[in-house]
Amino acid sequence: MSAGLKRRLYRAVRDVRDPRRAAERRRIRDGVARFLGGRDVLERYEREVRESGLMDHLLEKGREHHEAVVETGAGHSLGAIGYTEGVYLYAVLRKLQPTRAVETGVANGFSTAFSLLALQTNGEGHLYSIDLPREVGRDYEPGTFFEGEGRAGIPAGSEPGWLIPPDLKERWTLILGRSQEELPPLLERLGAIDTFMHDSEHSFDCMWFEYNAGWPALRAGGVLLSDDVNSTEAFGRFAAEQGREPVRLARGMAFLQK
Repeated sequence: MSAGLKRRLYRAVRDVRDPRRAAERRRIRDGVARFLGGRDVLERYEREVRESGLMDHLLEKGREHHEAVVETGAGHSLGAIGYTEGVYLYAVLRKLQPTRAVETGVANGFSTAFSLLALQTNGEGHLYSIDLPREVGRDYEPGTFFEGEGRAGIPAGSEPGWLIPPDLKERWTLILGRSQEELPPLLERLGAIDTFMHDSEHSFDCMWFEYNAGWPALRAGGVLLSDDVNSTEAFGRFAAEQGREPVRLARGMAFLQK
């Protein structure tokens, strides 16, 4: 049985058990389709991801991560967004055709891979990522990482984004460090950007800082994306201040269009 069929069967069983979740997922899908310009556009982007082979690659790398990290009992996770969220992220970047995309938070590189696949398919654009990696088995000074983090960890001896297919990295620049220190000079150097995504430290202070740094740099029509929007009040408050209605990609993932 293929991985795709297994996912569809799993969702079907889950929907029967929890119809409210099924209704929520339909609302999210409808909202994404409206943003893209129609259900047929979304379905075309979904086919592109399926035919790319990226998901099979990520599933294999996820198993490697499980063996190298999770099974050791170190308490670290893959830190991956769901497959559906990854496809929706891909679809948003396909529609916007960004020339300059910026994100914070890479970890093993699951969501970054979907973004880079979109840029490769677009045939243009570059992704700049800022990440403060947590390498499993390495000792860090107390306070290095936010205590509320989900403890996504990369295997010992690996670099952030290690599971990204090599051919997708041609449009990628990785910057190591804290977003509070690295994001302002990056944005100043790039000038106007097309997309900004927060997926680093999910504290209120960090999320608020990144939203307020990324939003002014966005061109008109650009989007600010964020994962874990329900972890603090930062995203909802920021959306209200900007007078923007969020478009959901998942229960905990959304974006605002400028």
